[in-house]
Amino acid sequence: MKRSLLFLSFIIIFSVVSIQLLVIPHFESNVRYPTEKWALEFLTSGSTDLLAQQLQSIPKHQRIAYLQTIQANFGFELTLQDYQQNDFSSEQQSWLAEDKIWGDPQADLAYRKIDNEQLLVIVKPNTVPKHLVNEAQRWMMGSFYLLSNILAKHPQHNWPSIIDSLSDNFSYPVALMTLSELTYTKQQIAQLKTGAIVTISTADSNFIGYPADIAVQRIKNSDKVIVLGPFSPQLKGKVVYMLSIFYFIFGFFLLIPIIIWLIPGWRSMLSLNKVAILLGQGKFDARAKLIRFSHLNHLSKTFNTMAEKIQRLISSHKTLINAVSHELRTPIARIEFNIELLRNSTANNYQLGQLERIELSLNELNSLVSEMLTHARFEREIPTLTFAAVELNHWIKQELLCWQEANPDIDIVLLEQGICHAMIDTFYMSRALSNLMRNAIAYGRNRIQVSYKKTVKGWLICVADNGDGIPLSNAEKVFEPFYREDQSRNLQVGGTGLGLAIVKQILGWHEGSASVEPSSLGGACFMLNWPAKRIHQEST
Repeated sequence: MKRSLLFLSFIIIFSVVSIQLLVIPHFESNVRYPTEKWALEFLTSGSTDLLAQQLQSIPKHQRIAYLQTIQANFGFELTLQDYQQNDFSSEQQSWLAEDKIWGDPQADLAYRKIDNEQLLVIVKPNTVPKHLVNEAQRWMMGSFYLLSNILAKHPQHNWPSIIDSLSDNFSYPVALMTLSELTYTKQQIAQLKTGAIVTISTADSNFIGYPADIAVQRIKNSDKVIVLGPFSPQLKGKVVYMLSIFYFIFGFFLLIPIIIWLIPGWRSMLSLNKVAILLGQGKFDARAKLIRFSHLNHLSKTFNTMAEKIQRLISSHKTLINAVSHELRTPIARIEFNIELLRNSTANNYQLGQLERIELSLNELNSLVSEMLTHARFEREIPTLTFAAVELNHWIKQELLCWQEANPDIDIVLLEQGICHAMIDTFYMSRALSNLMRNAIAYGRNRIQVSYKKTVKGWLICVADNGDGIPLSNAEKVFEPFYREDQSRNLQVGGTGLGLAIVKQILGWHEGSASVEPSSLGGACFMLNWPAKRIHQEST
């Protein structure tokens, strides 16, 4: 187990290091960098476009001074750079030529072409100190400043159309509303009236880690406000995509080695489960396979060792029973022969009585040996069964005749329920019914009731007596070889202890079962239940 845990720890450490060295660099360049580039361009789009358009109308030598004048109204640093095309790749040149913003999240810069000579550069928009405003306010304050200045140059009734025309410069929604249309809190409305920027967070903005979803500011002393956002609908899709790819890569490349390590163990568990089922079915020659690279091979070896010991124990047990049973035949025959000689050579009544007792005990011993041999033979091999259709009412009535004649003091009753055809091997089923009758006569009192019926799945024969019964806790044990229930199955009654075990074997050959439950007569009711599918097998 320690070795398996150490190997698993090595796999995890190796996977994490491999991900960091081989996978994460590709993720950074192909997923994270493009996503952050898009977010940088998205958030700076409107203010950068408007500012670039204003700079185009200002002489080149005055542009630096103008930027220094308005710098305080922006949340990031603004500067100019000479446009040298050889400083940019062909892709960047094509992008800038279309008057688009080129974001560089690694350098924390954003470029916007003013003309063929100069570029407007936004410096470190992600790392500028936040001072007294939150991050969302810092990103949007420049847009509010530019929009307010443009609107201030026109009559208020023209503002809606101006906002509509300027909104094309922004990647996010831009709207013009009145204070009365807002559904914000009194505190937020009061902040707007003072000219402050109010930011509104939503569940989506919190999910992606952005400080706000909507930014609002009042236009000077008017009753109008500019509403920027929501930003999350577009940002969320990009962020979720990036995180999904990251977690998938990390999980996938971490799980693959673990799964590869677990597959041999899983195969070993399947093999152990299969062998355990086979052992439960009595197939003691089954063994678990040793799977290459499996960390459970030691368990399979231990299991196989245990199965081998069990097989040897059962085999030696059967061999011992067979040997003892066969060896007892010869002395039993000799004793029977000597009894007959003694009986013919004496007239003493006392001696004759003792000989009868010896013969009675010898008959019991002979019966035990016969049952042991029969049980051992049934355990060793299943005989060839000959199934035939019989009418249960007639067949059981014929089987009970000999028992009724031999036991006139016992009321043996057959509950007839009409014609019922069944498929059985008559020889072995007769043996099973005889064992139940012998058991009922031995442990019942004076009444035995036999019944039969057709069930949904097959047929059922019941043999009930009015004896002391069998506790439910011992209902399964009575079918085990040599088991005796202390109160009702004692040595005074006799018996070999193998009769019910043989009944269970015979019903198993019929693909059925033998069971016992309390009888309506007060004793035990033994039931033989077997399925009807034998009809289909015989007919095909």
